[in-house]
Amino acid sequence: MKIGIIGTGNMARAISRRLIHGGHQVFVTGSTQEKGRALVEELGGRGPGTIEAAATKDALASGCDIVVLATWYSDSTRIAVELSEVLRGKVVVDIANPFNETFDGLITDYDTSAGEEIQRRMPGAHVVKAFNTTFAPVLAGDVFDGTVVDVFLASDSEDAKARAAALVESSGLRPIDAGALRNSRVLEQSALLMVELQGRYGLNFEAGLKILPTQPLPFPARVSAHA
Repeated sequence: MKIGIIGTGNMARAISRRLIHGGHQVFVTGSTQEKGRALVEELGGRGPGTIEAAATKDALASGCDIVVLATWYSDSTRIAVELSEVLRGKVVVDIANPFNETFDGLITDYDTSAGEEIQRRMPGAHVVKAFNTTFAPVLAGDVFDGTVVDVFLASDSEDAKARAAALVESSGLRPIDAGALRNSRVLEQSALLMVELQGRYGLNFEAGLKILPTQPLPFPARVSAHA
């Protein structure tokens, strides 16, 4: 697939590296063209996939199958408005956590989430919440505590979620069906807890959430009639 990544920070770098190893065509753009080119120079030639720098966010968004907003929440909401028409009908992956300045709370109201707010700003796109509980150092490794890294996916579009899951799985990670987009609220609260634990235990962000089932997990999940 052709995957566009908006952002050039640690998460953009880690996700790009994963997708390149998964054999995908990755296009990146940052706040400046220099940042995009620097990421290409760093990651180019590292896998069966490829990476190129896109001249503008519009060009990246219009030419890619899936677009990842690998930016801070405030930037992601602005970009969602700017690219609302360009991204109409496309799958948009939101990784943002709406942390406050001290990283001990969320700036979103209790009855919404970053994922839902981004979807509200681009009603024609299909937003999938993903990667927000998976820190960059964890993504950089092939395994997490001896097992494959889990990536939780939440979306109101089952098709978009399935496409994002295929992308995750092809990159050597395990997709976990986290249900509807409103469950981004829980995922973002979970990320807040993980940040708390990093400081308390000195984990250096080399830890993450992991489901330990007693049987293989299907994707999508088999939802009970009583759920």
